[in-house]
Order: sequence, then structure tokens, then C-alpha cells
Amino acid sequence: MEEILNLIKASFECLELKSGDKKDLKSIISTKGYEAHKLNVLRSKVYDLVKDKSSDVNTIKLVNWLEEINKVLLPKKEEDVSSKDRSYFSPGNACENAIIQSLKHAKESIKICVFTISDNDITAAIISAEKRGVSVKVITDNDKLNDRGSDVRRISDTGIVVKIDQKDSHMHHKFCLIDKKILLTGSYNWTRSAAERNQENLLVTEEPKMVKSYLREFEKLWDQFIVF
Repeated sequence: MEEILNLIKASFECLELKSGDKKDLKSIISTKGYEAHKLNVLRSKVYDLVKDKSSDVNTIKLVNWLEEINKVLLPKKEEDVSSKDRSYFSPGNACENAIIQSLKHAKESIKICVFTISDNDITAAIISAEKRGVSVKVITDNDKLNDRGSDVRRISDTGIVVKIDQKDSHMHHKFCLIDKKILLTGSYNWTRSAAERNQENLLVTEEPKMVKSYLREFEKLWDQFIVF
């Protein structure tokens, strides 16, 4: 929550919510999966920011009125709908944040099947998951091992089992399975260029049939490829 508050305070200082900041706020809120109660706490802190900065009585009354009207218009808790299917797009940090948060919340297993990994923050989240006892398996393409900035060797050196495709064709998948319940897939490569420059997409879903289908594909590839 502190990260969100800092973004809000920064935009409040210049009295402008830039499009990039808006996207970052939406991404953080979405990936962290805040419940209605926590969002209400955040809204309250936003109103407090305005009231603390104002010395005009009428302005404070106006903010108090707006806060109360907002409470009335917000949906009741039982009406809140949180989708288990979420989509993210780049350039920007939305896809990267969704991947990192998913890795951080893994409790039992992470199965990664991606063409390349060179985003240091994502790599750190992978290694951190393994250190806290999560079973991590990685499948990647052999042609990307020696790319500048590739983190595959670093991941393998921590003891995480990495398997590679040594065929002439590419292992071009980009998907990840969390705890055999959550699927992340899309065009998004796990690289900084994907976040900073590329037009990419990432889908996060908990739809059981989709998850099961990708699990089968992962296990099939895992049996085919060799340990790096």
C-alpha cells in the first residue's frame, strides 16, 4: 500500500495524474488484488491529503461532502466483482509487475516456459521463490543462453533446474504456471525491452481447462528437453 500512497502523493504535489502514473496505479492495484476494504482506506487517505493541504473552510466542507457522496455511490461489498481473468499490455510496467507479483505469491510451484529471460527484476523474483521453498522449473531456448544480459545461467547456478531445447527450431513459448492454478501467457518476453519498447500482451487466468491444457504441454516439453 505504501507504493500506491507514494505515487498518489507525488501526483498530488503537482496536482496532475499523468497517464503513465494512472497506468502504474491501476497495474499495482490489479496485481496485488486489494479487497474493497483496503481500497476504501486508500480513498480515505486521498481525501485526507486534500483536507490537510487546505486552510479554507468551504473547501474542507466540499471535500467532506464529496467523500460522503462517494461512499454512497460505491457498490456494496456483496456487489463487488473481481475477475480471475486479467489482461496487461506494454510498453509500460503492467506486464512485468503482473509477472513479478504472481511469482511472489506462489506457494508451492512455478513452471516457467519462456523463450528468453533477461529482466533482472523478474529473475530476482524467480530466485527468491526458490529460496523460500517453492518448486521452480524452467524451460527455455538454447539459442538465447549466450545473449547479452541473459539470466538463464544465473538462474541455473542457484540450483533451479533449467531445461533447454537443442533443436534447430525455437522453443518460442511464453507461459508460466503458478501453483497449478494460475496461467500467465501472451506475447510478452521476459525482457526489459518488452517492458520499455515493445507492443506486448500478457493474459493471467485461473480458468481450469486453460490451466490444465498448459500444464500438459509443460510436462510434455519437460520430458523432451535436456537439463542445462
